[in-house]
Amino acid sequence: MQFILVLATALLIAAGIAAEAQETKKVDPVVITATGVETPKEQLGVAITVVDGQDFQTYHYETVDDALRNVPGVDIRRSGSLGKTTSVSIRGANSNQVQVLVDGVRVKSPTTGQAELSDLSPDLIERIEIIRGPQSTRYGADAIGGVINIITKKGAGPFSASVHQEAGNYDTLRSRAGFAGTYKLFDYSFSASHLESNGQFKNDGSVINSLNARLGVSLPGQSSLAFIARYNKDDTGLPVKFVFPPPLPITPIIDPNQKQQSETLVLSLEGRTQPVPWWESRARISRYENSQGYQDRPDPGFPFDVLTIAQTNVERREAEWDNSFHIGKWSTSTVGLEYRHEEGENKGVFRTATHTQAVFFEEQLRFFDRLFMTGGFRVDDHSVFGTVTTERGSLADLIKETGTRIRGGAGSGFRAPSINDLFFPGFSNPALQPERSFSYDFGVDQKLWKDRIRLGVTLFHNDFTNLIKFIAIPVFPFAAVTNIGRARSQGMEFTGEVDLLYNLVANVNYTYTDTEDLASRHPLPREPQHRWNIGVTWEPIKRLSLFAQAYIVSEQFDNFGDVFNSGYTRVDIGGAYRLLGSWGWLQALELTGRVQNLLNERYAEVRGFPALGTNFLFGLRARF
Repeated sequence: MQFILVLATALLIAAGIAAEAQETKKVDPVVITATGVETPKEQLGVAITVVDGQDFQTYHYETVDDALRNVPGVDIRRSGSLGKTTSVSIRGANSNQVQVLVDGVRVKSPTTGQAELSDLSPDLIERIEIIRGPQSTRYGADAIGGVINIITKKGAGPFSASVHQEAGNYDTLRSRAGFAGTYKLFDYSFSASHLESNGQFKNDGSVINSLNARLGVSLPGQSSLAFIARYNKDDTGLPVKFVFPPPLPITPIIDPNQKQQSETLVLSLEGRTQPVPWWESRARISRYENSQGYQDRPDPGFPFDVLTIAQTNVERREAEWDNSFHIGKWSTSTVGLEYRHEEGENKGVFRTATHTQAVFFEEQLRFFDRLFMTGGFRVDDHSVFGTVTTERGSLADLIKETGTRIRGGAGSGFRAPSINDLFFPGFSNPALQPERSFSYDFGVDQKLWKDRIRLGVTLFHNDFTNLIKFIAIPVFPFAAVTNIGRARSQGMEFTGEVDLLYNLVANVNYTYTDTEDLASRHPLPREPQHRWNIGVTWEPIKRLSLFAQAYIVSEQFDNFGDVFNSGYTRVDIGGAYRLLGSWGWLQALELTGRVQNLLNERYAEVRGFPALGTNFLFGLRARF
C-alpha cells in the first residue's frame, strides 16, 4: 500500500517535467444532469465527474458498478461475487439517499428505496454523469447524497456494429453485440448481452441478460423525439445466510438453496423542441417495472428450516415537462412540472400505491463569461406525508488567466419514506416524515502546464436529520420505525490527472470521509474514512492500449455486531491489442483482457460476503 501511494505521488511530481513534452489539451465536457440544460462543466458550481464512453472502451468494465469505483466521494459495495446485490453511497449518504437515473428516469425500487446496480448492464452507455451533493431541487426525493445519471448512446453516422466474446475463470462467460447508426431523419442503436459466472461457492452463480434499444427521429423546428427501452433479467444464487438468533461472534453459513430472480423494464418517450431561440421545451413519460422472486428451500441438517417463497412487484409511472427561457447569453430560467405514481406489492402480504406532484424553478446567471450562478427551489406534494420544500444555490468563478475555477454551493435535500417504511405490515409507520439534510461544499480546480495537469480539491459537510430508524416497542413485533436518527458527514476530495506523455496518463483521487451517528456516537455503517483510487493508461504503440488501477480502502464500521470490516487494497490490470485493421466489412479485430484483484487480496466490501479472488476475462472484439 505504501508503495502504491509513493508511486501515485511520484507520478504527479513527474508531471512538471513530462508535461513540457506535451501539446495535448483536454476539453471540459458538457453535462445535462445538473440543470437539465446542456451546460459546460466549468460553468457549474457543483462537484461533477463524467465517466465517458472512452473510459468504457479503455477499462472494459464488466458492470456499471465497476465504472463508478474510480469516482471520488463514491463507495460501491457488492455483497460477494458477480451479480450479487450492489449498493452505492456518496459522501456518507447511504444508498437510499442517492438518486440513480437511466436517461433521466428513476430506477430505484419504490418498496426498498434501493437501486440495484447489479441489474444495470454497461451496454449502450454513452456516459455516466455523477453529481455529488444534494440535488433535491432538481430531482426531488432521494437525492440527498447526489445523483447518478446513466445516459444511453445515440446512433450517429453510417451503420456500425460490434461483437464481443469473452471467457474467464469462475466459469465466467460474457457475450455482447450491438449496432447503431442513422438513416435519413432517424437514429437508432441496439445492444444485447449475456453474462454468466459460477462464483466461488456452491450456489454462487449468476446469469444476467440485457437488451437495450434507442430509436430517435429529428423533426422540423429544432425538434426531436426518442424512444428508449432497457430490459434486464438476473438469476442468482445467494450462498451466504446468517442464522437467527445468531451466535456471537456473528458468522455466516453457506446456503445451498437460497435463490433470487429479478426482471427490470425501463421505458421512456421523450420529446424536445426549440421553436424560437429563447424557448426550449422538454417532455418525458416513462415507466419502470421490477419483479423480484425469492426462494429458500429447507437446508439439509436444519430440521426446523422451512420453505420460504416471496414475490415483490413494483411499478413507477412518471410524466415530466420542463421549459427553459433564455435572455441573451446571461440568463436561463427553467420551470418544471412532474407527476409520479408508484406501486408496490409483496404478494400475499400487502399492495399499495402513492403519488407525488412537484413544481420547481431554477435560474442560471452568467456574467462576463467568468462568473456563473445557479439557484432554485422545488415543492413536492406526497400523497402520504404532505408537502416538502427544498432549495439550493451554487456559484462558479473562472479565473482564465491562471486556469483556476473556484466553486461552491449549499442546499437542502430529503428522502421520502419508502412504501415498505410506510405500509409493510408489522414494522411500518404511516406517520413517518421525510429524512432531511442540509449540505454545503467548497472547491478549487486548477489547470497547469497548458491543461496537461488537472487538480481539484473539495471540502464538504452534510447534516442529516429525521433519519428513519428502528426502535424497540413493548408489543409484537417488538420493533417499529420512526424519525429519530441524526447524523453528520464531512470530509475532503482530491483529484489529480496528469498527461505524462501524449500516450501516458496517470490519475489519482483521494476521499476522506468523517461520519458519525449522533445517537450512538459510532461512525456511519460501511463508510470508509479513507479511499484512494489510482490509475495509469498507456498506449505504447498504436495497436496496444494498457491500464492499471488500484483501489485502497480503509476499514469500515459494521453495526451488524458492532465490529469493523477490514480495509483492503485491490489492483486491476488490462488492455486491448488490435490484431487486424480495416479489411472489407471488418473495421477492427481486437484482443481484450481484464484481470481484477491481481494480488488475490482476501476482502469483503460487505462483511460476511467475501469478494472474488483473482478473476479475469479475455476475449475478442470485432467492429464492423
